[in-house]
This record gives sequence, structure tokens and C-alpha cells, in this order.
Amino acid sequence: MKEKIKEFYNKDICRYLIILLVSLILCIPMFNDKLNIYSDDGIQHIARAMGTEVSLKEGSLFGNVIDDFANKFGYSWNLFYGSFTTYGIIFFKLFTGSYITGYKIFMATMLFMSGITMYMLVNKVTEKKDVALLASTLYLSFPYHLTDLYTRNAVGEFASFVFIPLVFLGLYNLLKTKDKYYYLPIGAIGLIFTHNLTTAIVAFFAFIYLLINIKYLKENYVQKGLVISLFFIIICTACYVLPMIETKLEASYAVYEDGVMATKESFISNGLDIKDLFVTKDGNYSFEIGIHIIIMLAFSKMVFKNINESKHKQEYLYCLIAGLISIFMTTKYFPWKILPDAIAMVQFPWRFMQIGMFFLCIVAAINMSYVIKKFGFIDIVIMNVIAILLVFAVTLIPYNEEKTGLWNYDSMAIMTGKEMECLAGAGKLEYLPTKAYNNKFYIASRVKGIAELDGSVIIEEELKLKDKYVGEVTVTTDAAKIELPYLYYPGYEVRVDGVIKDTFETDNGMLGFILEKDEKANVEVEYIGTKTVKVSAIISFIGFLVLGIYIYKKR
Repeated sequence: MKEKIKEFYNKDICRYLIILLVSLILCIPMFNDKLNIYSDDGIQHIARAMGTEVSLKEGSLFGNVIDDFANKFGYSWNLFYGSFTTYGIIFFKLFTGSYITGYKIFMATMLFMSGITMYMLVNKVTEKKDVALLASTLYLSFPYHLTDLYTRNAVGEFASFVFIPLVFLGLYNLLKTKDKYYYLPIGAIGLIFTHNLTTAIVAFFAFIYLLINIKYLKENYVQKGLVISLFFIIICTACYVLPMIETKLEASYAVYEDGVMATKESFISNGLDIKDLFVTKDGNYSFEIGIHIIIMLAFSKMVFKNINESKHKQEYLYCLIAGLISIFMTTKYFPWKILPDAIAMVQFPWRFMQIGMFFLCIVAAINMSYVIKKFGFIDIVIMNVIAILLVFAVTLIPYNEEKTGLWNYDSMAIMTGKEMECLAGAGKLEYLPTKAYNNKFYIASRVKGIAELDGSVIIEEELKLKDKYVGEVTVTTDAAKIELPYLYYPGYEVRVDGVIKDTFETDNGMLGFILEKDEKANVEVEYIGTKTVKVSAIISFIGFLVLGIYIYKKR
């Protein structure tokens, strides 16, 4: 019997079950009815999922514009922000009938999958399953990971934990084993569809990893693998990246304006104190490294001496240095002032905690395998009990006094015209056209139908239904500049008596067109998406299909 148990334990499936168990334990508070999942970013992601699904059901192409948001003038998240998390919540909602339950199951799934991908990476690099298991469970349970889950409700960043290990697994395979480097495009594609800022940070550290392994770049196999990976990344993400670029080129949007998301001054001001890495202040996010991980890392010098002859020495040293530098980058003592203002796009220095702890969890696990003789299951259990107790002790888990339901859908993203406001479903309105962002009161008080900006018109039988508008308009002057009740996003088609008209962005950030004098013109408006949206969707579909075939053949 003991032999059978030992044989089962040595299989990957046993390790996956242990990772699942740890994930379930960490998710216990998630399924408390009184958990406040609306705090911080939570309501934004749930509202976005709701609005996207409603728009899809109403026929809006890919839900690119959420028809009911921004005072029902249409507001876009999905043209600017990867939609993997949105569709993930919608997917689980289809089976549960609840956005709340769908959100919770999606987050629990992402936690479990992040443990699996970390296990895959470390198992490949160290060829030691127990080390991989410890690294995986440390990765699951370090405080910032659970802060994203319970305090920040940062769905995009939280889901990106799944794909970070895959990027480095793909790079390691390409450079060192010449096998299964398809994990690189899978990880990169997942990051791009999930969280732009994490994608940029991971790309930087991946590039550094390539530089320290530059000698391998001379090999034809490596060059070919990088080209193939880049090819798949480009074509599979075309359906998101190309429409986003097109939208940016078509008009100015607030998200790209200096100071809207963050300024360099606000970015620097959010740097951590050193003590924040060791002690969590009441009521704040937890940025602790964790005393157990600090103790494990204390053995690094001793361990490094013992692995000098190991083929994994370079990976160990890279993870240690990259991890420590990343943690230093979370603090206010890092020389952020000398870097370009563009660094403000990251918003908060403490975002580097994610990538820093990714590296340091690997180092900590390797250290324990050298320090503890006959390192095995019991040691992993003890360390996980400590880690879980610690993370629950320092992670603020917000509860409501009474169980509350989701905000009323009709009240989401209703602008009041204030200079600064944060709305469920629209965030800080950063995805508005810049002209609309700078003229919020106009949008908030605007009529729901046609408005003439120049000239005079008579409007009859006007009807606006979601992303479709019909009305009979008579121009009483030579011509009229008309503003339609839609915020300006590319993809709206305006037809006058069946003839497609050119459109433009008005000074208010709305959709406009010119109508010549006519006895009575039938005006129709509908969001159909641009040619770029449609063509890029076909390109990505083919890309995913070819990638699937490629992976199948490689496996």
C-alpha cells in the first residue's frame, strides 16, 4: 500500500490535486455571501461583463461598444482593454445564471490555473517535482496575490498571474531544451488579452532574460522559434490590437492623455516604504513579502555556492536578481525621477510586486530543497500551513454587514457632469473621447436624440434603440451639421435614404454628419464595426486555428 501511495504521489496529477486543495482553501472567503466584491475594481469588471453581454444579445458586434453606458450614448471598454476576463465572467455566468457567482468561479479558476502554470515552469527548470510544488503554492499564497483577489478585486492583473510562468517556460524551452516553446506565444497572447500593464512589465523582463542568453540567439532553431512565436502572437491578438490602434488613430481618447490615468508625480508618490514590505498597515493593501519567504531567501548565498556547477545556475541567479530588483522598484527609493514620464502608465510602483514575487517564489523553493535534507511532502505541508495562515492574517478581506445584490443595471455609468467621478461600468471615464471627457456636463445633460450644431432641422418620428437609431429629418437651411446621440467610436454607419454618409467627431466628442437640404430624409444609424474589426477577427480566428494545429503536431 505504501508503495502505491508513493507511486501516486510521484505523479503530476497528485501535485495538481494538492495545488487544487491549496487553491480551494485560499478561496474559502470568496464564497461567503457577505464578501464585498464590489470594492475597488470589482464593480467595474462585473458591470463591464453585464454591459458586454447585454450588448452582444442586442446584436452589437463583439460588444465593442456597451450601448447602455455613459447615459446610453454608448461607452467602450473592449476597444481599449483586453476582454479575456470579461468573457470569462460571462462564460461562467451562463452556467450559474449569476454574474456574482460567475465572477467568483472565474477568479477561483484563475487562482488554480496560476498554480498549475507555475508548477509546470519550475518542474521543467529544476526537474524536481517537490520544488515545483512548493514554488507553486508559494506563488498562490503570497500576500499581494490575495490582495488582488480580495481587496483590490483587480481581475485583469489577477488573471495575468496565469500567463507569466508560461512566457518564461516557453523562453526556457526554446533556449535550453529545444522543445515545446509554444508556451511562449500562449503566455504572451494570454497576457495581451488580459492586462496591458502586466504585459509590458513581463515583456521587459523577458527581454532581459533573452539578453543574458544571447549566445543561444545565434542558433537557427532559436531564431526560427522566436519568429514563429512572434508570428502567432501578432495574428492571434490582431482582433484586439488592430482595432485598438485604429481607434487611437481615428480620434483622441482620454486614456492616452497625460495625467488622466496617472502623472509621474502621482506614480512616484505611491512608492512603498521599506516597512511596507514587512508589515501591513490596517485597512491598506498588503505588500508584505512574507516572513516565511524572507527566511527562505536568507539562504540564497549559501545555496548559490552549492549550485555553481549546476546547469540551472543562470536561471537561479536571474530569478534572484530580477526578483530583488523588482521588489526595490516597488519602493519610493528607486530612482524613478530619472526615468521618462511614460513610466506613469504603470500607475503604481507596487505593481512590480507581482513580477518580483513570481521570481522570488522560485528562488525560495529551490533554497528549501538545498537546506532541508530529504526535502519532501511533510516539509511542503508545514510551509503551506504557515503561508496560508500568514496570508489570511495580513490580507484585508472586506465584508458587507448585510448581503447585498448587484447594483441596478440601469443606474450604471450614468454621468452627472462632475469634473471627477467614478462610475460603475465606466471607471473614471478614461475611455471617453477626449472632447467628451473635457465636456462631461454637456454629455450628462444632453438630449437623447439628434442635436443640430449648425443650420436648422425638423425632426419627426425619432427612435433610438440601443446602437440603432431611426428618424425623419427635414433640413430647412441649405445644409445642417448634425450631432447624433452616440459617443464617437469608429464603427457607426449613418445612412440617409439608404445612402451611407461620411461621419466625423463633433466638438463634443459625439458622432456627427452633414445633411443637405431635403424635403424629408430618413436617417438610420447602426454600429456595425469597422472593416478593421471584421478583418482582424478573421485573422485571429485563423491564427488560433493554425496555432492549435501547430501545438498538436509539436506534442
